[in-house]
Amino acid sequence: MKKILDIIRVDLITMNGGKNGMRTMLIMLFLFCAAIGFFISPVGGLYCPLLMGGFFVPMLFNNELKYHSEKLWSILPVKRRDLVNARFLMAAVLYTALFIVFYLLMLLALKLELYSAFMSDGDETFDILEMIVKVSSLSFTKLGVFNLLYFAAYSFGLMISTGQLRRYFKNSEAFNYAMSIGRMQKAKKREYAYAILIFAAILLWVLIVSGVLPINATVYIVIQFLKQLAQATNGFLLSAVLVTMAVFSAIYKYICTLLEYDEKEL
Repeated sequence: MKKILDIIRVDLITMNGGKNGMRTMLIMLFLFCAAIGFFISPVGGLYCPLLMGGFFVPMLFNNELKYHSEKLWSILPVKRRDLVNARFLMAAVLYTALFIVFYLLMLLALKLELYSAFMSDGDETFDILEMIVKVSSLSFTKLGVFNLLYFAAYSFGLMISTGQLRRYFKNSEAFNYAMSIGRMQKAKKREYAYAILIFAAILLWVLIVSGVLPINATVYIVIQFLKQLAQATNGFLLSAVLVTMAVFSAIYKYICTLLEYDEKEL
């Protein structure tokens, strides 16, 4: 355990050393999404955990990739297993910690409702959460919708970041090319696809439960099952299912990385 903590300490020093442009970009993204959440809608802040999932791993190892020092670990007395353990642990814990901080900020934004003063049109206030509650046939509160959306975003973000970490260990040079030389081409399209997918799924859900889109019997059974999960404990049960799926996905990628990196020629 001490060796794993030492590796994490080295990675934190490396991350904060030099000119890490990705770190600055992530901080700006965090502040920008927080501003949207406070002054437009807490739903707008969903972009933070989603995009943070795509940019988090490149930010952690930006300096290592920039100075081509990733192969230094092969000549140090460090087991490959310890390196994988340390980096998956660091990425998961830091990403979760950042999400919790942002989630609490958005809870505060939901409580203060400052956006109602900025998004009001006479006597009417444009509130996306309120609109979802009215349109859907679910016995949800605004807090329930908020929790479901944010934990779903966290789940997708965790799957994205652990997937990137696996690709980094599998081929750091190809990862470096994708994130620097061909900046945000294939990788960026993939992360945007995840973001578009979750918002498309939310829109599809609203259209189905409101009766706008017809559904066949098989899909109806699935939708009813999801509705029961969503309505139980005001959205927390379905949120727990999504987070559990994300955790199992992260464990699967971690095990695959252990096996692949152990057999890789450095």
